[in-house]
Amino acid sequence: MTINNFKKKIFAWDEYEKKFYFIKNNLNINIDELLFIEGQKKILLQNTILFAKGMPYNYGLLWGARGTGKSSLIFTIFNYLIKNHNISLLEIKRNQIKFITSILRKLDNINQKFIIFFDDFSFNSESEDFIIFKNILDGALSKNTKYLYYATSNFRSFIQNKNYNQTNLSMLQKQEVSDNETALSDRFGIWLGFEKFTDDQYLNIVKNYCIKHNINNANHLINKKALQWSLNRGSKSGREAYYFVKSLFNQAI
Repeated sequence: MTINNFKKKIFAWDEYEKKFYFIKNNLNINIDELLFIEGQKKILLQNTILFAKGMPYNYGLLWGARGTGKSSLIFTIFNYLIKNHNISLLEIKRNQIKFITSILRKLDNINQKFIIFFDDFSFNSESEDFIIFKNILDGALSKNTKYLYYATSNFRSFIQNKNYNQTNLSMLQKQEVSDNETALSDRFGIWLGFEKFTDDQYLNIVKNYCIKHNINNANHLINKKALQWSLNRGSKSGREAYYFVKSLFNQAI
């Protein structure tokens, strides 16, 4: 992969081949189609524009319920901005954390701005990877402005399993535990929470996808089936709304 090939593309790291590879940009939605997260859209878009223009910006943590648009928002903002700005996006998976330092070293000599996207990150409270990630963010704070770090997680603290008992801890020890829990999230200047959708919000998202795909959603059975779908799947998320509408192509309503 040559230097010029990085421009305005999404790519990832192959830890086995030890090289970058392109990810085909198949996201078939635009930023206006992400409903009920207007505040999050405004903040993250403005922050990313500042980064693209070489102005002061913050790292961003998007946390909350699964399927509510965290990752989609990052990708749609990237797609929106590459029309007028020369930025690229590198997606890093949770199991690649031990490679991050070497990955960034390979990018250091490339004259290009990168969004570094840590997708769906979470840790156990005593995980070594937790410390590694924190140290990486600490080091990044003093680096140049070619990197913008965005992370998504189901947990604001990144900690998915608080497996300790504070009953017998002193106040100082409890404070140390609390400080450790926020050690990662404190490295991000922007915190954006994503809540679960209500029934009405979920059905509005279904309606929006039906309109986009030219499906007649006037039939009251669609709403009934959409709610049953969400019950079976255990989530009233935008992702499940999209999956449900896709299923309509293969069934009679």
